[in-house]
Amino acid sequence: MVVDKVLNTIVPGRAAREAKKAKEGRLDEELKETFPTSDPLAATQPGSGVTGAEVKPLHLSPSQLAAKRRPA
Repeated sequence: MVVDKVLNTIVPGRAAREAKKAKEGRLDEELKETFPTSDPLAATQPGSGVTGAEVKPLHLSPSQLAAKRRPA
């Protein structure tokens, strides 16, 4: 422990690399624990998935405008 603290102060960037390695290790462990189910990992952020957050468009598409103009 003391050696790690001394090395972190002496070696530039070591603390960041060690923190990244620890985070990746936690993610790897969570992946092992959840396999083969499709449960999301606890370390992932909501809304940061493949599709991202749902966002309302500023303008309607041409097909939506045409559908809106047609009489019901």
